[in-house]
Amino acid sequence: MPTPQADAGKWMLTLTVMLGTMLNAIDTSIVNVAVPYMRGNLGASVEEISWVVTGYILSNVIVMPLIAMISTRFGRRRYYLFSVAAFTATSLLCALATTLPMLVAARVLQGIAGGSLAPLSQSIIRERFAPHEQGTAMGIFGLGVVIGPALGPTLGGWLVDRFSWPWIFYVNLPLGLLNVAMVLRYLHDPPYLKRERVSLDLPGVALLVLGLGSLQLMLEEGERNDWFSSRFITGLLFIAFTALALFAWRELTTPSPAVDLTLLGDAQFTSGVLISGMLGMGLFASTFLLPIFLQQLMGYPAFDAGVVMVPRSLAMGLTMPLAGRLYNRVGPRFLVSGGLLLSAASFLLMTRLSLDVGYRELFLVQAVQGMGFGMTFVSVSTATLASVPRPRMMAASGLYNVFRQVFGSIGIAWAANLLVRGQAQHRVRLADGLLPYSERVAHWLEQSAASLGARYGSLAAKVKALHLLDNLVQRQASMLAFNRVYLVFGVMLLAALPLVLLMGQGGRVEKPEGNGMVLE
Repeated sequence: MPTPQADAGKWMLTLTVMLGTMLNAIDTSIVNVAVPYMRGNLGASVEEISWVVTGYILSNVIVMPLIAMISTRFGRRRYYLFSVAAFTATSLLCALATTLPMLVAARVLQGIAGGSLAPLSQSIIRERFAPHEQGTAMGIFGLGVVIGPALGPTLGGWLVDRFSWPWIFYVNLPLGLLNVAMVLRYLHDPPYLKRERVSLDLPGVALLVLGLGSLQLMLEEGERNDWFSSRFITGLLFIAFTALALFAWRELTTPSPAVDLTLLGDAQFTSGVLISGMLGMGLFASTFLLPIFLQQLMGYPAFDAGVVMVPRSLAMGLTMPLAGRLYNRVGPRFLVSGGLLLSAASFLLMTRLSLDVGYRELFLVQAVQGMGFGMTFVSVSTATLASVPRPRMMAASGLYNVFRQVFGSIGIAWAANLLVRGQAQHRVRLADGLLPYSERVAHWLEQSAASLGARYGSLAAKVKALHLLDNLVQRQASMLAFNRVYLVFGVMLLAALPLVLLMGQGGRVEKPEGNGMVLE
């Protein structure tokens, strides 16, 4: 039976690694609301300032699959400590940047440091909790990984409105220093994790960096370059496909691979990775779309747009621990299915949003979405890693997280493409219905011009009325486009339901194997 001292140490260790995970997770989205202010302050174009976001995500994704190899060579505790310290230092560099190249370079370094924190935290928490507590462990881990990106816009909006954009980075400094102190006090490597002077698979690392880098860059720049009508985007796709195919062949044939791809041979692990990826697509797309809808169509300030997303964060925060406690009683299939259905329902409810929507409707749909995401994330995370031996947990966690991140980027790119194309299509359709000789159109223009005549004069009022009609058509076209994007993602989540059948029932027994333990 665990002693009170052991329980206290377990929870302090959990708090330690969760703090680092939260810092990295928040920084994936906190920058989004500050981009317009950075652009004005640094004198950058929209395309140029986007590299502040792209550089961070790009470096985050590239480092995730390599954590097992790096930890084996240098030690997991040392690697985690270095990552937290480097993340804190590069946050200061971001805040002090006075030019765009300085800021982008600092963000790339920050992403390299922060990319390892979530996978390392996940493997550490899973190892520290007993088999019957794995659901609870993943519920705690999910609080940082899922809620962090959701809270980012709210915190970022408040900091930008009250202070200035560098404060979204300054806020990391005291928390980062606290995390360094906690790592030194509470984090230690378990006996079965042996440091080995393994040979570095440099060709594999190079192919991984080239493949994932090209893929991520294609997803980030595709919309601005009109996707595959651009030679640049087509070239990136070819490079990504070729490099990742060669990377897979290299890792499956070399005796010392940088990334253990044989984990994907487990049907339960692979199905969980795919469900988590599709859930990531929905979460990232929703986090991307809602602030645009609220700020551009509804005219919300940055902070108010962030506040609207709070119910989703609160619902996830309440649902995750509950789902963790229910996991061992009902198994993953029930929880994953229920979570996917709730998540899909939230997107289908959002297809009914209009330009007259109020706080109440927005809060309700965000709460339903938070419950669905929270329930699914906990059960999928637990079941996906259930059959992975502890010595391979870091490799599995790295793969699991990189798939979620890449799928999330695909979700954002897909949502942006659907939104832009939908706006154009609906605008043409609505404009076709506004025939110049239509009695209703002529009556609306006449009334609008009459109400504006006293202020602008007769001729200017008629021109102004036409502009108002054009703006109304554009806003309605945008609203219809948002509705269609939400419908597509709702159907996508429903399509993930058959993958649940490949997941186990959740029963597991722990037994020794070599220097570690096997979880079955």
